[in-house]
Amino acid sequence: MIKYRTGDEVRIKTWEEMKEEFGLTSSGDIKCRCYFLKEMEIYFKKYFPDRIVEVVYKSNGISFRIKSGGYHWPIDSIKEKIVYEPIHSRFEILDIR
Repeated sequence: MIKYRTGDEVRIKTWEEMKEEFGLTSSGDIKCRCYFLKEMEIYFKKYFPDRIVEVVYKSNGISFRIKSGGYHWPIDSIKEKIVYEPIHSRFEILDIR
């Protein structure tokens, strides 16, 4: 399981990745610990085409909330935590001393 905190940016798995990993319910939603609904996938495609979101709240160990969404997203939907490389000063890059 991916470790993350409030403020972290994470990439969400695609519908196909989750379907393969967890399977579908009888209503056609993803069957992970905290269901991933078809409406959630539509929301992602519309507002987060890169599938990267910021975690603003962790809830009960199985779900989280994002900055601009009313859903509780399942932790099972997190593919990876985004880690950015530190920005070096132009002096470090050019090796000017």
